[in-house]
Amino acid sequence: MVVAGNAPQGLKVFHSDAGEIDAVIADYDMPGMNGAELAAELKRRNPGLPVIMVSGCQAVLEEAPHFVDASMPKGAPIDTIVEQVELLLTGQRHPAVPLSRYLPLGSALAGVAAAGFLIPKIWK
Repeated sequence: MVVAGNAPQGLKVFHSDAGEIDAVIADYDMPGMNGAELAAELKRRNPGLPVIMVSGCQAVLEEAPHFVDASMPKGAPIDTIVEQVELLLTGQRHPAVPLSRYLPLGSALAGVAAAGFLIPKIWK
């Protein structure tokens, strides 16, 4: 798992480890660029990369399907976010995805979602 505090930092990590990142959870409202701009850059480089957008703005959530694979409102239950990540990852060509190849960006919620995804996997 890799965590970046903002979109430019996340892009730097992504560009250096593009083959190692299998999914991204990003907040729409981030310093440096918004989630739509980030998603466009990620998809330009890797069109099959699953990107989940988190936002507190209903208008953003309604537009999100145009630029990301899934969207969630801020405050969504962690189980819901984890389930969406798992659905997107298992829909890829390689269903067994190492958990270390996961990039949450931009908000505390993204970090919590990553933890929610990892903890059940570790404590089986």
